[in-house]
Amino acid sequence: MREIKPVNNNGSIQLKFSVGGKRYSFNPIPQGQYNNRRDLKTAEAIATRIQNDILSGHFDPTLNRYRLVPKSIPSTQPKNLLELWDIWVASLDLPDHTKANHYKWVRRMIAKSNPEMNDTSWLTKADISPRTFKDRLSLIRACGKWAVSKGLLKDNPYDSLKPRKDTAQEIKPFTQGEIKLILEGFDKLAPHYGPFVRFLMATGVRTSEAIGLLWGHVDFHRSEIVIKESLPKDLTGNGYTRVRKETKTGNIRHLTLSSGLRSLLISLRPSNASPDTLVFTTPKGCIIDADNFRERYWVKVLATQGIPYRKPYTTRHTMISHAIEQRIPITGVAYLAGHRDTSMIIKNYGHMINRPDLPEIPIG
Repeated sequence: MREIKPVNNNGSIQLKFSVGGKRYSFNPIPQGQYNNRRDLKTAEAIATRIQNDILSGHFDPTLNRYRLVPKSIPSTQPKNLLELWDIWVASLDLPDHTKANHYKWVRRMIAKSNPEMNDTSWLTKADISPRTFKDRLSLIRACGKWAVSKGLLKDNPYDSLKPRKDTAQEIKPFTQGEIKLILEGFDKLAPHYGPFVRFLMATGVRTSEAIGLLWGHVDFHRSEIVIKESLPKDLTGNGYTRVRKETKTGNIRHLTLSSGLRSLLISLRPSNASPDTLVFTTPKGCIIDADNFRERYWVKVLATQGIPYRKPYTTRHTMISHAIEQRIPITGVAYLAGHRDTSMIIKNYGHMINRPDLPEIPIG
């Protein structure tokens, strides 16, 4: 069997392994840090114990035997849903960046309404999208299931809730004319960001991927760029810090530079640029903040140029839509977009794929 070793999970320690076809992943040391030598040595000892138990047939699938502080049933009955939620989340040993995402937003909703244990109205009456409703229902349903297993709830009130019907949203990519107007607008009103917007339009990469692009990812000899990292916001930070990580889907893709894109990047590249230097920055050389860029520049340019507002993410829809219209094979479009397969392209852009013309009918 493969040796079990502690891995760095954004600073925390994770043990990942499989037993009998079932995958396990947990933090054996609550609040333990990978760069702390004592924590790491303790985790290595726990990993060895797990491996020995697997080989001897004494593996504990609950993992309680291997936790520095085993999970336990709360000694007191939670008084409301917020207390129940906090107890459940604490039992999961989640990394901070995970808790700072969907778990944080669900907690905010619960704290705002302060519902009783069996009250579901805080969720059913919430003004949120069907997609968000589905995601948050999934989490609170898991919390209720756990509470039932621990004897904290008799029944799970969220089992009977159904996801909201999601109506398809029409994707409105920028037309060739709109692209021209947007680029002209940036050249006049925010010329520093003109190359950044041109890159987004031409490649369709996610905004965090463009923000995180390094000169080491650009190969002028092969005439290609490698999209393998992103620079999204650090959800555990102050709202402005960012953390370098793999792309959203974990894929690495090589995009061939068009002549126009190659010329653009050559004109941008400083003579002393190092491989670890960002390609796109603010005028002061700082990391681009996507929200600040949208609010201060993107909104202004679209309004000035008379273009109906769409998010900067529409540049991604634009590249994909134009690629489909230009008859690039669907598998190729999925690759350019960084998807693992064609399912997302077909789901969101299926109406554009192999769209036939109306037959010739003699009507006059």
